[in-house]
Amino acid sequence: MKKFIRKFTKHSIVVCNVLVSSSMLFLYVLPKSNQSFFWIVNLVALIFPFLLLVQLGFLLFWFFAKRKLTLIPIVTLLLCWPFIHSLFSISKNAKPGQGTAFSMASWNVHLFNFYENDGNLDKGMMEQAAGFKADILALQELVFSIDSTSHMSLDNVRKKLGYKYAIAGNDRGFGVHTNAGKRNERYFAFCVALFSNYPIIRWQKVQSLREYNHTFIWADVTIGKDTLRFFNVHLQSMHFAKDDYDFIETIDNKGIEEVKKAGRNIIKKMRNANVQRAIQVNAVKEEVLKSPYPVVLCGDFNDVPNSYAYQTINDVLHDAFIKKGNGIGRTFMKLSPTLRIDFMFYSPALTVEQFHVVPHSLSDHRPLNARFLIPQQ
Repeated sequence: MKKFIRKFTKHSIVVCNVLVSSSMLFLYVLPKSNQSFFWIVNLVALIFPFLLLVQLGFLLFWFFAKRKLTLIPIVTLLLCWPFIHSLFSISKNAKPGQGTAFSMASWNVHLFNFYENDGNLDKGMMEQAAGFKADILALQELVFSIDSTSHMSLDNVRKKLGYKYAIAGNDRGFGVHTNAGKRNERYFAFCVALFSNYPIIRWQKVQSLREYNHTFIWADVTIGKDTLRFFNVHLQSMHFAKDDYDFIETIDNKGIEEVKKAGRNIIKKMRNANVQRAIQVNAVKEEVLKSPYPVVLCGDFNDVPNSYAYQTINDVLHDAFIKKGNGIGRTFMKLSPTLRIDFMFYSPALTVEQFHVVPHSLSDHRPLNARFLIPQQ
């Protein structure tokens, strides 16, 4: 009987290890999957850090229990190295190269806490954004007044941030009426915007569907003798409310019925978000491939490394964090400490010399800061 139990236990652990390995390797299939039907595969990317820890646990267990079986986790870890590497980076800043250098910052500013400040932009956040002193600044979730005479007009926001040029794409195609504070102005909210100290020679707002988060912008910017195309995107969010975040963080204290009800609501939101993000990122990739110039693409993907959205763009551009970042690069301040959902990608024709995630932020997202080089021809 003891022999049977030992054999059954061993086989059960092997099966569990194989299931974890198979789940991790599913990430190779993810970019080729139809997200309308197989959206749940994208959740593997979300739980990948947990699967990685479990796999390391299996490696340690087999090392002491049955060394021959360490082959399972070792082979899996080797095959999954590209996915593992996307979770963390250890690098040194490059020595200054020959060519034209420029700095870039990207930040989801949460409307500069517009509603929390009675219809005003948070002064501290504005100062932090201006303090980056980046040559080009990409902002997601910007709000500005349609009234050109308002202190919150796009032109006045541009001046406060210290830039010569500014463009913005409003997300829903209509003004948002608000009585925030003592004014009754019309606003464009949840915009993607680009501020530059280099000339913007042309730009376009792309909106594949007249729905939330289906808007992104690109702009051709002249830097020295070169022209680059900059993309700013904001992909579909989960639309988690405060109650959803509270539920996830306190799920251990909930009853079965409450877990079922809230769980169904969260799964529905995740499904809708994954399907929409796939549509959006495919439209973004299509525009990237059309670019006649080297590209820098940044924004809030609302998704993690190795996800469908991430792999779709990483297939044609480089991730600046992987090349020159350090640590796990967390950019979102809620839920898991591993959530890197804001990215900066660039064309192989460019070189990234520095990259870091700004550790202190007045938004729920941390800003990204990088220095790029256009190599001499």
